[in-house]
Amino acid sequence: MKKHISLLFLLSLFLFSPAFAGTTEEVTEVYTDVDSPVADQRGPSDFHGILGPGMFTWHKIIGDGGTQIALLPLVLVRYKDVAYWSIGGGGVWLLGTDDRSLRFGAGVRAQAGWSRGDDPELAGMEERKGSIDGYLNGVWRTPLVTVGAHYYHDLGNVSRGDSASVRLSRNFRINEDVRLTPSIGATWLDSERVDYYYGVKPEEALPSRPVYRGRDTINVNAGLAGAYRLQHSWSLLGGVFATRFGNGLADSPIVTRRYSTLFYAGAGWMF
Repeated sequence: MKKHISLLFLLSLFLFSPAFAGTTEEVTEVYTDVDSPVADQRGPSDFHGILGPGMFTWHKIIGDGGTQIALLPLVLVRYKDVAYWSIGGGGVWLLGTDDRSLRFGAGVRAQAGWSRGDDPELAGMEERKGSIDGYLNGVWRTPLVTVGAHYYHDLGNVSRGDSASVRLSRNFRINEDVRLTPSIGATWLDSERVDYYYGVKPEEALPSRPVYRGRDTINVNAGLAGAYRLQHSWSLLGGVFATRFGNGLADSPIVTRRYSTLFYAGAGWMF
């Protein structure tokens, strides 16, 4: 019981971590679609997965475009193959086939915001609040590839916007200890979401920062996640994900990068 309470406490912290929410969308979707890299190491408990610290580094796209580094949690937890938490979001499976090749579910994830104190280039702008997205998702696993689709809605009614994604992933088991998962995907953001987080209001405009009204956009991304089992109860995790932002977002005067890359590496305890 104490372990279950500790897990729930950790998950609640991760859900409301702005840094975590803003950097791990693609990684979260990959682990949701293809399951934990240690799913075959599950023990007698109804809970199984991996917990540990991870070092994350990524490029900021708002403000000066610098690099950020943070020590953040790596959490991949399953409960009876019905409920799950994958890095930055979690949910439940509601419908599916007996062999779990086709599944449909629902869940939540955090949507990061920002404040003008996050970067000198944002001086004079109003805070953009974070929120909680609810989502519906489906996963179709075939011998060749896993197809995942998500539709997100802003439950907090902060941006009043929606987004959706489609992702193709595949697991490659190199040997008993090494597993690699490449993926490619595309994410659509509607104009309300882009405008709230990346737009510039008339009262925020400067000569170097003109008024900007956000538009629908499609971002494309690709990545590689990996796992290496050190011993029965410990594993190394890592990966790299690159994203190209669509014009509706990248044309904003507060967005200084067309591309962003995320690297992460960590170690976790398997249970």
